[in-house]
Amino acid sequence: MRITKEEVVAGHSAVQVRGFLRKFDGKFFMRSAVERVMKLESGQADKFINEMVALELIEPTTPFHGQAAFEVAERGLSFANATATRPIYRRTAERVLREFMDRVDAINSSKQYAFRIRGAVLFGSMLSCADRLGDVDVAIDLQPRISDPIRRSRLCDRRRRLAQEHGRAFATVTSWALWPRNEVLLQLKAGSRSLSLHGLDQLAQLENLRYRVLVGDANLIAAQVPAGKAV
Repeated sequence: MRITKEEVVAGHSAVQVRGFLRKFDGKFFMRSAVERVMKLESGQADKFINEMVALELIEPTTPFHGQAAFEVAERGLSFANATATRPIYRRTAERVLREFMDRVDAINSSKQYAFRIRGAVLFGSMLSCADRLGDVDVAIDLQPRISDPIRRSRLCDRRRRLAQEHGRAFATVTSWALWPRNEVLLQLKAGSRSLSLHGLDQLAQLENLRYRVLVGDANLIAAQVPAGKAV
């Protein structure tokens, strides 16, 4: 996903909104935090929150001390991952994609992670004939590596403990619960500014979608993205 400095989201600069979403990735927040970070008055903060919820960038979570609380939604995570950098050349995009696929292979062949990549598809500007491209847009389908719920729970707990031993703090129960999945996303992203990751389920909402299967069963992916066309 690519944004521009001129783009407006929920009445504010897309870059500013991206910064807000990045700040609260994995954390819950209340209206007071919105007022402080976005520098808004109370009524303006309420409007911003309502518009962000309507856009599915944030979503309500468990109230905190009787006050409404929110967290970044899955679509908001993708938006937080957006880049505002200049377009890249195709040769750069091809390198980014090769490196991404190497990381997919490494994660799927390893037994240490609690999740694996069941499916991955390439879509967006890289499927065009242009030499100057936007992000390398990839949608992925993560699935638990272990089907047995007890063994899976033990592996997830082991991944959380390991992360804490390496200095990671979980600000909320949600961030703690999602860590085994989110650590795979972080490994796949690897800090690349030109790679934009999305959930495969998000593609079902896109019109005139063309995609290329990178990983997984083509028939299963086609069923998950019925409006899309594989190329």
